[in-house]
Amino acid sequence: MAILTYSARTLLAKYLLTHPLYLAIGKGKTSWDTELEAPEYEDTDLVSVIGYKKLTRSFFVNEDDNGEIDLPGGRFYSASETPTRHTCLEFQFKYGEAAEVDIREVGIFADTVTVGGLPSTQTYFTPSQITKKGTLITLEHLDKPDSFTPNRKGMYRTVLTI
Repeated sequence: MAILTYSARTLLAKYLLTHPLYLAIGKGKTSWDTELEAPEYEDTDLVSVIGYKKLTRSFFVNEDDNGEIDLPGGRFYSASETPTRHTCLEFQFKYGEAAEVDIREVGIFADTVTVGGLPSTQTYFTPSQITKKGTLITLEHLDKPDSFTPNRKGMYRTVLTI
C-alpha cells in the first residue's frame, strides 16, 4: 500500500495556496442550536450561505506546544519560514460585514470566482456576487452560533493540515 509522504503533503499545501481561497459563512440549521449535526464528507456546499470572505493572510506553521497560535482543542502552532504540510488561514472581517446574522457553519472554498466589475479592494461578497463557488475544502458546523455586529469585527482562523 502506498502512502502520501510528508514532502508530498507539503507540496499539496503549497499548491493549494496558489488558488483563490474564500471562507463561506452560513446560517446552517436552527436545530443545530440544540443538536449539532456533523458535516458529511460528501458535502459540497453549506446549507444556507450568507456570504464569502476572501483569504486575508496565509502562512505555514508547525505544531508547537509553546506556539503563539492557539486553536480550539488545545492545539498550538508557530509560524514556519519554510513550507510545511500545515497552513494557517486567516479571514478578517471588517466592521459591518455579515453583521447581526447567526453563523452556524463555515466552509473554505478553493477556486471561487466573483462577478466582474467589482472593486478590486472588495473582500466580502454576497452569494449573488459569486459566479462559481469552487470546491469545498473544509466544512465545520459550529457548536454555538456566532455573530458579528456593526461594532464588532470578526475573524476566522484555522490550520489546514494535509
